[in-house]
Amino acid sequence: MYPDKGIALAAVYLSDFEHPLHVYARWGTWAFDASGWNLESELLQVNSDFEGLPVRQVETIRSDLREFCEEHVHRQPHQYWADPTERARAYVGRYNPPWL
Repeated sequence: MYPDKGIALAAVYLSDFEHPLHVYARWGTWAFDASGWNLESELLQVNSDFEGLPVRQVETIRSDLREFCEEHVHRQPHQYWADPTERARAYVGRYNPPWL
């Protein structure tokens, strides 16, 4: 939705888990996930506190998202009820990005 902003995807690995627990969008010091826009440091702390495990690594996803999800045993878009794309666009549209 914001192709000119350089938003990337990131994955959070907790403790010694092989696969990431959480994937979110990141822009500068900001992160976007199901909770809307938050400082990335706060999102990481909340995930760590909720799971009771330390964040081991945050990795920028450089591959295609479908490939990444397949490699890390995450659901593909077609595995969700209906096509999640329109629901995702509507959801993202409810939040004002920090640069507005």
